[in-house]
Amino acid sequence: MLPVVRRLLICLATLAQLWTAAAAHAQASVRRDGDAVVFDGQIHARSVAAFLQLVQDPAVTRLVITSQGGIVAAALDMAEAIHARGLDVEVPSACFSSCANYIVPAARNKLLGFAGAVAWHGNMSHVLYMQQAGQQNLDQALMVQARSLARRELAFFGRIGVDGFVCWFAKIPPFDVEDAFYLSVEDMGKFGIRNVTLRVATPARPDNAGLRLVAVDWAALEAARPTLQLTP
Repeated sequence: MLPVVRRLLICLATLAQLWTAAAAHAQASVRRDGDAVVFDGQIHARSVAAFLQLVQDPAVTRLVITSQGGIVAAALDMAEAIHARGLDVEVPSACFSSCANYIVPAARNKLLGFAGAVAWHGNMSHVLYMQQAGQQNLDQALMVQARSLARRELAFFGRIGVDGFVCWFAKIPPFDVEDAFYLSVEDMGKFGIRNVTLRVATPARPDNAGLRLVAVDWAALEAARPTLQLTP
């Protein structure tokens, strides 16, 4: 099974409470540092609860995050709070999966350590696409949850003015990225992820060498955009 498919199925399995308690509360550090909340680790109910508590203070104006991702519903809770507060986000080195899907787009200003610090490999709409395309065969209970989360993420993207196709367009033809991908600042802006600055204008660092930079062919993008079935 390809890594991206496995990760997406893990997200769904978590929703169905098939993860162990240890996995559901994976290690994360969430702390206050001046006007920032510093978030390091997995996004899940407990780490997001700590974040939401800290950002109640109006003196908090930014989030500094390093995360490989985590639980979709928890990440959406976190992203909605970021957007409501108008927080800035800084990504020193890595914001992938649910972090890239929801946290970065929700912020007012985005400061990335370097190109490739934010990378995508799919979201809940991608899960629906794979089911429709016969690339996976999830049971009815998981699909009910997948559709519910897909509707929620689409509503979220609509509120913040971002095209959610950014999370997964490169996983399908004609792009066909096997694992994770990242974008130029210009292409992010065209998807609605604006106010992005690179601290160092270089390609991805060696520790992110597995990521692929995708230069968007916008005509091909629109031709490839599928229609998703959000109801049974």
